[in-house]
Amino acid sequence: MAAEAQRTRRSRSFDDVLEQLREAILSGRIRPGDRLPGERQLCESFGVGRPTLREALRSLEATGLIEVRPGKGGGSYAVTPSEATVGDALAALVNLRGASLEDLAEFRVDFEGENAAWAARRADAGDISALEALVADARTASQKRGARGQLARIDVRWHEALARATKNRLRIGIALGIHDAVLRRHEALVRPAAADEHLTTTIPDDIAAITAAIAAGDPEVARMRMRAHVEAWNRRTNG
Repeated sequence: MAAEAQRTRRSRSFDDVLEQLREAILSGRIRPGDRLPGERQLCESFGVGRPTLREALRSLEATGLIEVRPGKGGGSYAVTPSEATVGDALAALVNLRGASLEDLAEFRVDFEGENAAWAARRADAGDISALEALVADARTASQKRGARGQLARIDVRWHEALARATKNRLRIGIALGIHDAVLRRHEALVRPAAADEHLTTTIPDDIAAITAAIAAGDPEVARMRMRAHVEAWNRRTNG
């Protein structure tokens, strides 16, 4: 009973420390680049031992809110979470919690379509160049035998470049997460050869057409073409 009470107090202390530090960072009281107080000061402030504090710091580091720097002048520093942090968390959720192919397919139709529309409104010259370079890579890959996996990876990179062109960090982070899951599922599937042949012949044309609509600044056409592209992908990989 005493051990159970001790575990309860420890759990509550860990949660309290984690929540207070997270709130301080997210509210801006601790700003990106600021060094957190030393372990001794934090332990005294929270009334916890070093093991509990270090567990909370490891959790903050794992979620991308702090980074721990070694050496002279080292310590725990607040950082701005990157889009990749959001993507990694979402990819883990999709892969480990068992989201179905149908879940992914349903979500991507609207999500990717709106990404294309926002990219058509916001893409700059660098974004267009990146998309066009990936279209060229896709055309080259489509001419090679046994390059189906390479073409799928290029398609994923193109979708991620398109998400970056939206200039929306949430869209970028979500794209990084779901595309990791899409690629994993694509590589794990056993499909008829005709399905992969269809992907090989249509992906370059599809992404070229969407890129052209984005370059032209036409969100409606970009959305329509993207939805058709994702729906075709879904039919060929899920059917």
